[in-house]
Amino acid sequence: MLNKNSIQPLYKQLMDIITQQIKNGTYKPGEKIPPEPELAELYHVSRITVRRTVEELCTQGYLIKHQGKGTFVKSPMIFRKFESQKNMSFSESCRQNDRIPESHVLSFCKKPANSVTFDFLQLTPDENVFFLERLLLADSIPVIDVHTWLPVRLFPDFDPNAVENGSFFEYIKNTYSCTTAESSRSTISVTAASPDMAKTLRLSSGDPVLILDSYMEAPDGSPLYISREYIAGSRYTISF
Repeated sequence: MLNKNSIQPLYKQLMDIITQQIKNGTYKPGEKIPPEPELAELYHVSRITVRRTVEELCTQGYLIKHQGKGTFVKSPMIFRKFESQKNMSFSESCRQNDRIPESHVLSFCKKPANSVTFDFLQLTPDENVFFLERLLLADSIPVIDVHTWLPVRLFPDFDPNAVENGSFFEYIKNTYSCTTAESSRSTISVTAASPDMAKTLRLSSGDPVLILDSYMEAPDGSPLYISREYIAGSRYTISF
């Protein structure tokens, strides 16, 4: 309940409550919040107070109004900058946007290389790659489904448990003394979410998804690994 004796205005108290409910998942992205009369009755405040609360949360990017439909939770977009000298990691971009990063391993296996990975990684016919799939989240909201192909020869005994809710880059740097070169290149494209992709990223089928392909090289120019990031377009923005 709101404290009517507090020096903090009621609308700000209500803002704090709704914001916390969004962060803890009581109201999920894309979900409709109760209408203003219901909120006013629930918290024993005027509709004017509720209206100001909703307007402020819309301004801050937590909520969005759809005419004739109601007010819905909006996922604030995460900003990530790519530069020639240093690319911002997902964890860094989350922290700079006041979001809590998470990462979970969805699958890991050893498999034959396909034509793309075989050519770039300069593999011999009998070499295999490790395939690693991780889901990156911000405030427990899925943002990126990242697929990584690593030559077994370069990353022997790769331990997927070491990157469960941990940094992939820190793990390969500390375990394999592996660093990437400035010459590493990335390409970006756009697609529509397939049913499986939508399920993983908690999107609707057909929602926009960014595809970021990165071809990572060592400082001496030798190939290291390939990653493909499927990014929820409504939750993430990239600057080059």
